[in-house]
Amino acid sequence: MPHPQVNAVLFDMDGLMLDSENVYTHVSNEVLKPYGKVMTWEVKSQLMGRPAHDSAATLIKAMDLPLTPDELLAKMDVKLAEAFTKVQPLPGVVKLVHHLAKHKIPMAIATGSKQKNYAIKTAHLDYLFGPFGTNVLCGDDSILEGKGKPDPTIFLEAAKMLGITDDESRKKVLVFEDGAPGVRAARAAGMEVVWVPDPELVKVMSGSDDLDPTHTHSTLEDFVPEEWGLPPYSD
Repeated sequence: MPHPQVNAVLFDMDGLMLDSENVYTHVSNEVLKPYGKVMTWEVKSQLMGRPAHDSAATLIKAMDLPLTPDELLAKMDVKLAEAFTKVQPLPGVVKLVHHLAKHKIPMAIATGSKQKNYAIKTAHLDYLFGPFGTNVLCGDDSILEGKGKPDPTIFLEAAKMLGITDDESRKKVLVFEDGAPGVRAARAAGMEVVWVPDPELVKVMSGSDDLDPTHTHSTLEDFVPEEWGLPPYSD
């Protein structure tokens, strides 16, 4: 069955563009260790793509931690800041972003990451994030009013950055996501979505009948633009 034809693209960031989800897992477990806890993929799957405060509250509840969300975030932020300066792109994303930019395909980033963390993660990667210009929406932006994925607001607002404001136009937007909350948010926004999950997340989400991506890839290297009505790669 042919894929829907699209003319604009939205990207999640952590775990989709950047290999930063592994950083979050490592740091989370370092912080949890004194409490005798380890974060499982069952718990991690609930955190991905959400604003930091929401993720912290969910983790505290799941792990039964004697901390407030602000206390947990303070412990994590110190360790995360240094790791973020070294985070690298995941396979296929640089080629895809440069290709879309070359052909002037409207695109934006919609990430649950805080603005200060976005700045740290991307400062050494201008060759990847430069093409997006100001078309970046972070999880702590006031326009979201605290609404994180799976709420569709972040994708609806990111689409507005591209001049896309009506239901019919949103049907031609393709979202790239690695997290289950993001897939649900994209679908709730009336958009198409390619899910690029970690293999461990696939195991956890097996049988989730409310997860309905348009298509699933194991890596962005497998994405074929022309199958979606986008210009084909020239190499």
